[in-house]
Amino acid sequence: MDADVVVIGLGSAGSMALWQLAKRGLDVIGIEQFGVGHARGSYAGDSRLFRSAVHEGPRYVPRLRRARELWLELERETGRHLYDECGALQIGAAGSGGIAKSIASAEEFGLPHEVLDAAALRARYPQHRVDDDTVAVFDRHAGSLYPEASVLAAVEAARSHGARIITNAEVTDFDERGGRLEIVTPDVRVTCAKVVVATGSWTLRLRPDLKGFLQILPLSLTWFMPHHPEWFTAEHFPAFIRDADGVHLYGTPSHDSYSVKVATEPLWAAISGPDDVPVFSRADLRRISSWAADFIPDLNPEPVRYSMHHDIFAPGDLPLVDLDEDTGMLLLTAFSGRGFKFAPVFGELAADLLTGTRNELWDPGFALSAHPR
Repeated sequence: MDADVVVIGLGSAGSMALWQLAKRGLDVIGIEQFGVGHARGSYAGDSRLFRSAVHEGPRYVPRLRRARELWLELERETGRHLYDECGALQIGAAGSGGIAKSIASAEEFGLPHEVLDAAALRARYPQHRVDDDTVAVFDRHAGSLYPEASVLAAVEAARSHGARIITNAEVTDFDERGGRLEIVTPDVRVTCAKVVVATGSWTLRLRPDLKGFLQILPLSLTWFMPHHPEWFTAEHFPAFIRDADGVHLYGTPSHDSYSVKVATEPLWAAISGPDDVPVFSRADLRRISSWAADFIPDLNPEPVRYSMHHDIFAPGDLPLVDLDEDTGMLLLTAFSGRGFKFAPVFGELAADLLTGTRNELWDPGFALSAHPR
């Protein structure tokens, strides 16, 4: 079996790279070790935030503006509902660094937004309990993405443009044959000119040279039942990020009519691989529940469901989007728990790098050589 490009891993970024490459008319094969849209990916878990005014800083805004365009394009192309643009609130102490950076991002790029003081926030979104010194930035070009549906939509779109898909096939090795790359799985071998390694938390299996540089962290998700579920629909309850007293929470509106997703930043130590994610203890659940109920008092302080996930992190949280011209291997990984909203633009950057197309949204800081090691 032969192709121009092989994409290994059809998760967040790999599915989008496959779509973009197939759309350009390349002969492309996607290989996934599980099935498309499987439950073990870093993207799994019902919903993901999309934001345009971001506390990470203005450098990300142009990429998010392009990502939003591509999310809407993927919706139109596939007819799938992937994105609720319900807005997002960043809530924190007045004058804090995250709030200041979000306002600066919005103002520099003319993003539609509002700054709400504590009184205005209480009046408009009484679901949140806030102190008097709290402010919020309401980001209008923001909301909630459906990750599993999005991965499937991108693969479906790629297939409609001629991509071939191989599932339940673990890539075990790379080889070189006659000047072309050979991708080895237990059941099939595929030769190609170039390969995209978009294997997320499994990257170290194929690139053991990156051990000690990249690390895999567990990520927890929890869902709580509100006493008044009608207050938490997308029409009444934007996606949110909250920082107070050393606690960081984020969440999305109810997508199932009875529960609200509330999640935290990584709370567990690094693990050796995706098979080693920890199990919630009762103390873990009580701690997260107390934070959720303190910030959003209408939530019943007992998770109705919870799950543990993982992602691979790079120092400085900059992603790896880097083509090795000598080997034809493009790394598309290390999104450090922040990648899903960027996924279509990372896929586009990968396709442009492989086809030699200039894209000003590629950042030299995404190169492996630019990361501190």
